[in-house]
Amino acid sequence: MVRALINSTLSVMLLAVCLMLSWRALSETNFFFSQIYEYNGIEEQIAKYGPQNRNRNGFETTTKSERAKIFGEIVRSVNNGGQGLEDIVYRDASGEIIDTFLTQPEIDHLNDVARLITHLSGILSYLAAILGVLVMVFWIGKSRKNINIWRPYTVAKSFLSMLALLLVCCGIVLAVGPQRVFYALHEWIFAGMAPWHFYFQESLMTTMLTEPLFGSISILLMVSAFAIWVLLSALINKILG
Repeated sequence: MVRALINSTLSVMLLAVCLMLSWRALSETNFFFSQIYEYNGIEEQIAKYGPQNRNRNGFETTTKSERAKIFGEIVRSVNNGGQGLEDIVYRDASGEIIDTFLTQPEIDHLNDVARLITHLSGILSYLAAILGVLVMVFWIGKSRKNINIWRPYTVAKSFLSMLALLLVCCGIVLAVGPQRVFYALHEWIFAGMAPWHFYFQESLMTTMLTEPLFGSISILLMVSAFAIWVLLSALINKILG
């Protein structure tokens, strides 16, 4: 029982750290925005709601590469404490600036997102340091005093356990409804902060960032986090097993 509790706790901690590493790695690839663009209804949604926008004109005339650039600038800004959000612009096919992309309420919300990411990154960095220290301490105890405080399960067994946990979570999300879960998380996380809900006719950000896109990004995060988790688990298992 004690071993199971230790392994489960440390595995979940490790997965949380891997999610942070996954976020940072995928941020460098722009979350493969250009590659998953066609599969997430972005073109169709912009064509429909771009001309209806009451705050900005002409976004429907922009190119796919321009939209990918804007998405990348948003990602870099929220990863950098929100710096540069107000400077994001969109251009026509000839490169001429049409307008700024974000309205002030959107900037306020993304600043909240940036603060959340900064806060979580700090916590998970400390968590990564704690895990590193624990592995070192457990390795010293094993190699010098033959004391096995943490005896990791095999990677296969740990993977199956974590996969089962993930499937349960996915099952709950599907049962409740992805959209309801998405809204509920926003209401909980951003309670008391800037408004986070924007109508298509008022927000180019909401128009471009479709709900399926968030689903695709979530899948990319989990798959890459699990891949990193497997590699780190194998390394820890080799050190302590």
